[in-house]
Formats: sequence, C-alpha cells, structure tokens
Amino acid sequence: SVVQRWDAIEDAMMSGGRPGQPSNVSRDRARATAGAWAAEMLARSDVLFLDTETTGLDGHAEIVEIAVIDTEGRALLNTLVRPDGVIPAEVIRIHGIDATTVRDAPRWPEVYPSLLDLLQRHQIIVYNAAFDFRLVNQMNQRCGFPLLTPAQEREWHCAMRRFASWRAEWNAKYGNYRWHKLDIALAAFGHPPPGHRALGDALACRMVVMGMARGDF
Repeated sequence: SVVQRWDAIEDAMMSGGRPGQPSNVSRDRARATAGAWAAEMLARSDVLFLDTETTGLDGHAEIVEIAVIDTEGRALLNTLVRPDGVIPAEVIRIHGIDATTVRDAPRWPEVYPSLLDLLQRHQIIVYNAAFDFRLVNQMNQRCGFPLLTPAQEREWHCAMRRFASWRAEWNAKYGNYRWHKLDIALAAFGHPPPGHRALGDALACRMVVMGMARGDF
C-alpha cells in the first residue's frame, strides 16, 4: 500500500538522511508519495484526526484538552481535561486554557475510556504524532492505566512528517526534509492559523491532509 511505501521512505529519510540536496526527481517522488498517502487515508472509513493541548512539553506535562474528529470533520470527542498540576503562564498565553477554564472539567480517568474506544478501532492522524502519543501515555502512567503499546503507536500517522515530504524543503543540517509548524502547513493551502485549541488544530490537520491529497501547491 501507499502507507507501507511511505513508511519505508520515511525510515530511510529519518535515519540520518541522504548526503547533499535531493534531486528534483527525488523531491517530486516524495511529494507524489505523500499526496498518495493522504488520498488513501482520506478514502478509508477507519481514520480519525486527533489533537491535544497541554501544560507543557516535558515528561511531566499533562493534557488539558483533547479532540478527535472523523474524516468529515465531525467531532467525536472534544473535551477539556482538569490536570493535577498548574498550567504555566507561558502556556496559557499560547492556548488560553487556565485554571478557571478547566475548573469543572473531567479528569483523565473520566475522559480516557471514550478515547480508548476510538483508538482501538481506528487509524489516527496527528500533526506531530510522537508528541501526542507520548502525552497520552504520560497521562495513562500518571493515572495507573496500561500504556499504549508500540503496536498501537504504529497505527498513529504523523501528518507533520508527511507534509515535510510533500513540501520537500531540504534541511541540510539534519539531512532530511524540513519539518514545519501547523500554521505554516495551513498557510501553504491558503488557510489562516487555527488558534491553538484542540478541536481547531484537529480540523487544521485534516485540512492539511486534504490539501496534500488534492495536490495543491
């Protein structure tokens, strides 16, 4: 499948990269493969888009909002999450979620069963999948739930890496295609920034995948 071909290409790219600039033929092939991946994922009936907002980036960060949508943009899960710790001021300036916002929100043990039901039945697309997967597991570890497994992680697909290949801007320092923030990926398809909330970012990720599938450039 296109997904399997992409995984092979991505593994080669991300394990040290190729020396020097890739040829135009290589760039075109990377764009075509990323676009075909996007089209294939959108055509499936078992694909969802996920996004989280958090208290930070490190190993102690917690999820304060999570959203999951389907390929039609319908919200299947969209909830705030009340964390155990404080939400730092610098993070509040990014997503606007503070202690008052989450005061009456459910805690992770109330949210996770609904999320797990979705995860068990679907392929998940996330913009920076490794981060959100790690944060879900950090919340599970904090609450004493079983961790998601490496086999489950293989069902999470990173739209950020796919867009990097589709955009095909070479990063000579790291020897791979340059990763871009979600705002930049959206702008490539003529969309404004989503506003750093989970539902808006999940919808934005869907729009980026749709743009790649259409071949917009």
